[in-house]
Amino acid sequence: MPQTFEQAELKFLYPENWKIIDQQTDSSICQSVALQNEGTIQWSVYRYDSPMDTEELIGQAVRAIHAEYEEHEETANYQISVGDEKLVGIRMFFNYLDFILCMTAVTIFKNDATYLFVVQAESREYDENEIIFGALATSLLNNA
Repeated sequence: MPQTFEQAELKFLYPENWKIIDQQTDSSICQSVALQNEGTIQWSVYRYDSPMDTEELIGQAVRAIHAEYEEHEETANYQISVGDEKLVGIRMFFNYLDFILCMTAVTIFKNDATYLFVVQAESREYDENEIIFGALATSLLNNA
């Protein structure tokens, strides 16, 4: 049975075997929540109460990966569909120990707010769970 996260302007369903690892919902500028599954997946959403420079938000995520991991490759213009919505951003792969990790950062502006979704996971686990990431975003955006 799915769990519900509902605080401030963020409301969505998430899998029962995932846990909340971080949340900031008391800020008037940006609200965020991060979830983690039992494996390597970390899913985060950031909600800004106004239009933001989405390229800069994506750039911040990319710079964070560049600072942490030396070996990585980027693919520009990554896009996913969530219902009728298109979320655009970037997809990166990088090495960590013996793993190839995948990170995506995508944004959308909806109902006077900018959303940034960041997902990081081991590449095979990412591929196996990509439908869940879409379901999380769909649940959140349907409640926006």
